[in-house]
Amino acid sequence: MKRLQKLAVFLLALLLVTVPALAAAPTKADKKEAERQELRTKTYQALKLLYEKKPKSKRAIEHAYGYAVFVDTSYTAGFIGGGHGRGRAVNNSNGTEVFMKMAQGKLGLGLGVRQTNTIFVFDTIDAFTSFITKGWTFGGQAAAAATDDVHGDSLEGSFQVAPGMWMYQMTTKGLAAELTATGTRFYVDNDLNKTQIPAVKE
Repeated sequence: MKRLQKLAVFLLALLLVTVPALAAAPTKADKKEAERQELRTKTYQALKLLYEKKPKSKRAIEHAYGYAVFVDTSYTAGFIGGGHGRGRAVNNSNGTEVFMKMAQGKLGLGLGVRQTNTIFVFDTIDAFTSFITKGWTFGGQAAAAATDDVHGDSLEGSFQVAPGMWMYQMTTKGLAAELTATGTRFYVDNDLNKTQIPAVKE
């Protein structure tokens, strides 16, 4: 009888210790939400840096159909290099956000690690929708630098990389004078999105 009582007391004590611990343990959904929030913070900071360097860009982004912000880390070791990062695309008309990834492979002499913020501005619904459903790869196509007569110079410092699509690049040294994203692929991160974004193939 005493053995049964001791066993019952032990099991009760074990439950009192393990149940709160299990309840407090982060779930998979909690971890994903933490990742989303961390990415929101990083992209807000990237926008803040751009606005500090180019104050007029804030108006251009706020009045565009949508925008996307990516934070990535690239590396070069000898002739081989690459990069990876994550970002958010935001539809200004309804506030919907789409989480995305980016990946880059490159060849070039060098050694080191560099963080780059890449910001896209979308003038049209077609440009934005294509970006979040088909993805987009910067293959070194001709990019026209924005001039003073574009959007009242609010996009100055950016480059037009496709119809209705403008791109800024910033490093720790400031706004890039030329684009260095050749070979970079941008695509939807369905692991972080709460709903799946249907992919559309060309």
